[in-house]
Amino acid sequence: MPQTISFLKKVDPKLFAEALKMPEGACAMMLACRWSTPLPDRFTDTGKAEIHEHTDKLSREFAQLPQAILEPLAQWRVEAVCRDLGLPEAEEWELLQTQETFRLAIFLAELTPVQREAVYELHDLEHSDFKRRPPLTESINEYYVLFTQWGSQKLHQVLDSPWSAAEFLKTFGLLFVLEDGQWKLSRMPSWFWEELAEFVEGPNAYPTFAQMARVSVLPSSPYRNTRDALVFLADALKDDRMVRGMEALDTRIEAEFYPVRKRLGH
Repeated sequence: MPQTISFLKKVDPKLFAEALKMPEGACAMMLACRWSTPLPDRFTDTGKAEIHEHTDKLSREFAQLPQAILEPLAQWRVEAVCRDLGLPEAEEWELLQTQETFRLAIFLAELTPVQREAVYELHDLEHSDFKRRPPLTESINEYYVLFTQWGSQKLHQVLDSPWSAAEFLKTFGLLFVLEDGQWKLSRMPSWFWEELAEFVEGPNAYPTFAQMARVSVLPSSPYRNTRDALVFLADALKDDRMVRGMEALDTRIEAEFYPVRKRLGH
């Protein structure tokens, strides 16, 4: 993989884009997506965590590639078909993981430096928590400390992009679950809760929720956790505008995604 990244940094973008349109070039890129590091046991919790951290690092490296390289890779990721590579199942799985890192890299590349830094901080804390396994109360407090360090301005910027907002809200929803389904408003400065109320009432709320709901609208999904966390917050703040905003968002999301959930039998 280091050789692949080095190649992508140096290759002529126009020639690269043309090569990916050809079957030989598309399949060569597939083969170049194999990992150079031994594959952990992806069926264990430890192995899953190691793979998650590895793909996270890859996505950060890919996000530094020129846009003229990322754009043809995005198209190649959804269009390329190579039926006869003859690879072992484990290597085919690696290809899928690498293709997913390209998708994440495209999102990361579109973020501002501040938004991208915040996403990295969230992911780094997640990786660190898994390795250290701190007590639950300590882990929860570490996230509150991080959000306090961000301050109002940085949180506002994070909530200004659907993708960075979704990454933050996934963590926010999980914290709500870990806090036994209720917020202690005294745990954070008032600006923190106010930024969330402003977000719900703003134009970026629906694109963010829709992005999260596309992954899953089932109970205990990140979307549902976040939705419940914000509904509880609106009630706790006694913020009628936020309550109405959440009701409107919930109705819109249900109308768009309920048919999908119904087909799944939920």
